[in-house]
Amino acid sequence: MASATGLDIVEVLSDEHALLRRLSRDVTEPGGDGSAFLTWSDQVVRHEIAEELVVYPALLSCHGGAAVAHSRLEEQAGIERRLVAVGRLVPGSPEFRRAAVGLVLTSLAHLETEEAQVLPILSTRIGEDRRVDLGRRYQEVTRMAPRPPAHAGARVPRGPMVVDRTEALSVWLRDMAASSGLAS
Repeated sequence: MASATGLDIVEVLSDEHALLRRLSRDVTEPGGDGSAFLTWSDQVVRHEIAEELVVYPALLSCHGGAAVAHSRLEEQAGIERRLVAVGRLVPGSPEFRRAAVGLVLTSLAHLETEEAQVLPILSTRIGEDRRVDLGRRYQEVTRMAPRPPAHAGARVPRGPMVVDRTEALSVWLRDMAASSGLAS
């Protein structure tokens, strides 16, 4: 529920899930060069890390939340590992396309499970003020990291990467959230 001070975590997560679904449609379109995947994966990393640092610690304190939190975190770790693997493939190649589409489908299933398991616990077992605080902290974490180039002429680099972008973004976000006191 929206309050005078902001959106609660259930609304924030619902909005974020809708955004990820919209971005996933671009990834699954044929003939992409990998730029849609870069945009989608950047948002997935922000989403998953904000959940890891803000949502799941709160869920652990709820009756019945620990098993759900552990299961979702395990699933998220698998998604992050696959993000790194897909990021190492050549954008636009058949292997990249297969892996990217498979990962998007896995991620969409993960969102469905979160909506069925996590959101009901958050909405019924955490008070409104705490949900609003979690929503604010979640949004702050997702805004922390730099964004990839958004202009139409931006191209996805070809060839092997020196540093994996997904891993670098994940570490950076975790460190910044912890040092700023946003992580639970």
